[in-house]
Amino acid sequence: MSRDAETEGGLLGSVPRDSFSRLAISDGLTHVGFVGLAAAAIGFFDNAADSIIIATISSTAVGVGIFGRRRFVRRQHTAAAHILAGVASTWAILVLVGAATYLATGAIGNVNAALFESAAGFSTVALTTVEPEALSLPVALFRGATQWIGGLLGLFTVVVALPRTMKGRVQVPKGVGRRADRLVPTLEIGGRRVFRMYLALSLACFIAYLLAGMRLRSAAIHAMTTVSTGGFTDTTDSFLSAGTASRSVATVFMFISGISFFALFWLVRGNHRRFLGSPELRIYATIVVTITTYLVLAVDDVSVGDALFTAVSASSTTGLAVVDWTLFSSGALAVLLVAIATGAMGASAGSGLRVIRAWLLLLFAAREVRRQLEPNAVIGVKHGGRSVGDDELDDLTGYQIAHFGLCAIGAFMLALAGTELVDSLWAAISVISTFGPSPVTGALGDATALGSVGQLILIPGMLAGRLTILPLLHAIALLLRAKAWIVRESRRLLRVGR
Repeated sequence: MSRDAETEGGLLGSVPRDSFSRLAISDGLTHVGFVGLAAAAIGFFDNAADSIIIATISSTAVGVGIFGRRRFVRRQHTAAAHILAGVASTWAILVLVGAATYLATGAIGNVNAALFESAAGFSTVALTTVEPEALSLPVALFRGATQWIGGLLGLFTVVVALPRTMKGRVQVPKGVGRRADRLVPTLEIGGRRVFRMYLALSLACFIAYLLAGMRLRSAAIHAMTTVSTGGFTDTTDSFLSAGTASRSVATVFMFISGISFFALFWLVRGNHRRFLGSPELRIYATIVVTITTYLVLAVDDVSVGDALFTAVSASSTTGLAVVDWTLFSSGALAVLLVAIATGAMGASAGSGLRVIRAWLLLLFAAREVRRQLEPNAVIGVKHGGRSVGDDELDDLTGYQIAHFGLCAIGAFMLALAGTELVDSLWAAISVISTFGPSPVTGALGDATALGSVGQLILIPGMLAGRLTILPLLHAIALLLRAKAWIVRESRRLLRVGR
């Protein structure tokens, strides 16, 4: 058997030198370790004990990460299955590191709650089980940093890794693959470009918050959680008590964070015509404007600024709140749920079904209706000036069915755990879209209302929402494969014993 054939049989296999999963985990541990060390250094004089604990865990993560980067090498051509396994295993390891940090510092005393808090951070879901204002500075910075790392991991997945290996597939419709060749000519160059753009956007958001009058601690945390579309804040009321300037900064950067990094790359390169001519960008902006207009007309005592903030927060799947929108009428809640489920543009820091997939689903449905009315007509689906093939539509439709099915399973499980059916559906869609808040948790994302069982049920949905549904499906396939192996070996041992 060749060396390539021996590599990466899954998370439970041997550790070959060219393991993509182990290298991905090493990179993730290195990033979160350095960010944790920065949080510990900044917060040392606020709480030395927590800083030392975070520094110890982060130093260990950095050490393991550096060892892994030296031990393993990156392949030139990596199979899609290996990439899916790599991103899923990296996310899982980071969640464990985050949970260990919360337990070690005493910020959270329950294992289930610590796992949920860590998963919510690295999946950029605006839910929490803690009182943000009660956290020490190093822990609060670490909590915000988990969302920043989670947003970066999500971007590496949907912008760099999957487009390079799955061109023309459901994640990267035709046309988008050509854009990936320019932004991501190689995995290494693409990764560096995405990191630099993400870091520059974060620094710009941080400076803007400072200029808006935010204190240093809040500006740093909000910059990390706004650009990542994470929605965590260091206050108990999100943006309800924030000033007009801070709300304006949040609105602008939430909207930007919901834009495709391919489109932002065109803007950075000066290709303004292509940026402004992006069909997906136009649809995304139209959704925001439409929801804003509806909220102004349908909800009493809501200003245009608050309506715009709420619409952008929902469409970018950030989860920040400027009003208690859970008190809106059922019609307004239904509109917000559609915006949350649709989500942001593809290849952005936001999540959800994605604007491009939702739009193509509508075009596909319209075509099928016309075919029923005109059986002999030749009707195609066009988007962005090109025809979309039936194979691509079949792939997209299959992905959408799997996405909706996961939402239904999540809602069913929450209902079994005791949550009302409508609230269960809201919560499942919100979490899988990485938005977070729902009528059951409130606009501020109080996850304690879900209970321990409900929190654990939603963790797989967080993974699917942050890294696309494919890594979760791959993880399920690995578990089923492991189960089949265990059953097979058990039967073999029983036969031998006889």
